[in-house]
Amino acid sequence: MNIFLKKGKKIKKVKLEERFNSIYDILVNIGGAVEQMRDPFVSIHVEEDCLEWRFCGHLGYGGKYRSDRNKVDCYSEDENEYRKDLIKKINNELSKV
Repeated sequence: MNIFLKKGKKIKKVKLEERFNSIYDILVNIGGAVEQMRDPFVSIHVEEDCLEWRFCGHLGYGGKYRSDRNKVDCYSEDENEYRKDLIKKINNELSKV
């Protein structure tokens, strides 16, 4: 029984890692997040209860991924038409993950 439970937890962790790697792919490829922060992003979302991650990128310093909604946004003072369109595009892709 313990072996099954441990194996189940490992499978769940692997699925979460895959999911958050897919999310980070979107943040890098569309949002301009830096690749070097992938491991910390995945790790904190799998191991802890992280509600937001500041990835900055093309959304400026306030560019955040919000895991409770699986969406991105940025500071209202940083919004412009380019960033609003980019947020829509990123969120559309995130909705598929």
